[in-house]
Amino acid sequence: MHLGAAAAIVAAALTCVSGCSSTDGGTTDAKPSGPAKAEAAEADQAVAREPRACRGGTYTWFNLRKHSVLNGLADPQRITGKPGEPVKLTEPMRRLRTDQASLDTQGPRLDPQEVLFALGVHIGFADKDEDPEDAAGLAEPGEYAPVEGGGGEISGMNGAVLVDFSSLQLVETDFQYTCGSGERRERTTGHVVTWTSSSLGELRCGVPLPRKASAAAHEALRLSCPG
Repeated sequence: MHLGAAAAIVAAALTCVSGCSSTDGGTTDAKPSGPAKAEAAEADQAVAREPRACRGGTYTWFNLRKHSVLNGLADPQRITGKPGEPVKLTEPMRRLRTDQASLDTQGPRLDPQEVLFALGVHIGFADKDEDPEDAAGLAEPGEYAPVEGGGGEISGMNGAVLVDFSSLQLVETDFQYTCGSGERRERTTGHVVTWTSSSLGELRCGVPLPRKASAAAHEALRLSCPG
């Protein structure tokens, strides 16, 4: 977003940031009027005037990083009960971090859905022959990553200490989009933060993790089962 447009939006927001007093002592929603309303309208028009990037261009991805992050953890629970009877896992899941998908660009405007689809194809998450609107998509800008809940029941593990954890397959990358040629050549650069999936895992204190265990599982083990 251009600096002028951003400043106009901030000015409109500050008109009544904490609510305005009404005649009965309550509050009413802030609605810009007069100069503030005009500035807000001008900001919207500025965004609409931003040129769109030409179609049929090429994406170049760089500084790409895909990694598993631990974003939720339950306290360890020792399983006790009669042999063979199911035991409820009651420890609640605690959020450890908050991730929000984002797309920041500089240059001619791009369609966020098209950017995410191109990235999905690049990392093997989507097929290039799919319709971008129907393809299983990456997390969209503004979306917050979920923390998968624990709970459930387990049997046959009396005496074991179990830990539920939530993880996220995070994807972060920079990119450059180019289209056109000669004097009409256009370039947009950007940065994407998104994820392919979230999942719920379980580990047992005192039992080594499998060789292919995720980084999130190793972090959960280190935090929950010291020594």
